[in-house]
Amino acid sequence: MEEFFVQARRFLAEQLGIEEDLIQMETTFEEINADSIDIVEMIMALEDIYDVEFPEEDLENYPTMGSLVSALYEYLMQVKNA
Repeated sequence: MEEFFVQARRFLAEQLGIEEDLIQMETTFEEINADSIDIVEMIMALEDIYDVEFPEEDLENYPTMGSLVSALYEYLMQVKNA
């Protein structure tokens, strides 16, 4: 999970042009001015790495980096173990 978070944080920080340290698990997307396009682009980068297609609906249900990363990681584990 930690490696997954680090990769997601790296992509999002690069996308937003901010320091990675500004993005923690409890950081809200609003705090770092990340819009839905930024979030979808981060998800697409993770899809390329893990060769999986994450569901991108209901993104508004994940207000923090941690809540979204946890949901994506959980989905990844379900798909890889299926």
